[in-house]
Amino acid sequence: MVEITVKKFYEDKKKKFLLNLVAGVEGLSRKIKRSVVQRPSFILAGYTEDFAEKRLQIMGTTEISYLSSLSPQKARKAVESLFHFPIPALIISKGMSPPDFMVNLAEEKKVPLFVSTLSTEELFTQTTLYLDSVFAPKISIHGTMMDVYGVGILYIGRAGIGKSECALDLVERGHRLVADDVVMLTRRAGQVLIAKGAPNAGHFLEIRGVGIVDIERLFGIRAIRIQKRVELEVHLELWENTDEHERIGLDDNYTTCLGVEIPKITIPISPGKNITAISEAIAMNHMLKVYGYHPAKEFMAKMQERMRRQQITEGYLESDFE
Repeated sequence: MVEITVKKFYEDKKKKFLLNLVAGVEGLSRKIKRSVVQRPSFILAGYTEDFAEKRLQIMGTTEISYLSSLSPQKARKAVESLFHFPIPALIISKGMSPPDFMVNLAEEKKVPLFVSTLSTEELFTQTTLYLDSVFAPKISIHGTMMDVYGVGILYIGRAGIGKSECALDLVERGHRLVADDVVMLTRRAGQVLIAKGAPNAGHFLEIRGVGIVDIERLFGIRAIRIQKRVELEVHLELWENTDEHERIGLDDNYTTCLGVEIPKITIPISPGKNITAISEAIAMNHMLKVYGYHPAKEFMAKMQERMRRQQITEGYLESDFE
């Protein structure tokens, strides 16, 4: 199960979230086990049923104002009921100063207490985005990821099949490299698959017989991308006369990765075949489908219409003796 410590969260986002650790430094080893962030309004009001204690807690103006409206004894009891649960940490937004009793309780219970100058809404949104990224399902695969005409194409196939060479040719034609050899895939927003390179791997290509090529240095910053959505998977395999391959493309094939279904195209490799030009055609054809035009289906519809008209014409000519 994925989890991170509060210390890791603090170190990663201290500057961006403008976080200031007020109390509970001894509790920085607590674990954040959920990507969802919560405001503890109900528990402060006394409703403790079904409290999501594993979530990061954020207090805004509403919660602080409510505590201020209570007597000191009731306010302290409300915060005690919150800190009774093993929450990862508590963040107060808008730079509001926490009451002294809250600081003392946080220190006593070893609950990390932070203050951020961000607005409650912005803090909530940014924290959720960060935790979604941390907790998103991930996998690494052997392949090459390219941005071709704005379409994210993931090339897979056995080692030495020509994925890197195809990527180099595409870069020379103005397309962009995302990752080579090791591609990190992350499922985001339910059914979106994002690809990027391995951490600190850079944008290098391994060309057999040549060695390592630095795409960013050779072609400039416009030749690379940090990440890209995977929209197509292109499987490169050696041509075998006994294999059957798609000829018309009437039926779309799909593959599934991390629960996300993406279109899959298998390209047989043979000497002299221009995989770069085929890749560009694949990308443009995909965009036509996105905009509602399916070339194979349009071709079949026109063929059927032509056959129908030919049958009508032949039937007419059979009775024409002039």
